[in-house]
Amino acid sequence: MTPAATAIARISDARARWRVMVQAWPEESGYRGRLVFEPDSAAAGLTAGEGPPALRGTSREDVVGQAYALPEQELRVMLLSLG
Repeated sequence: MTPAATAIARISDARARWRVMVQAWPEESGYRGRLVFEPDSAAAGLTAGEGPPALRGTSREDVVGQAYALPEQELRVMLLSLG
């Protein structure tokens, strides 16, 4: 089952405009999450990309809050690292 995603930002690169979302799910020791990047349109055949589960917190809100705190430039770097 895919964890629910919360939209946190919209960013642009040379290819398209992207919606940035965070997925968070419970684990034994708290919550874990990852960023998901989805193109706003199906232009140029772009597909969604998922980052690694690098966010951790004591609650879902904690994980989402960490994602909101990421600067826009860092989000762009993460998007570009996905290819």
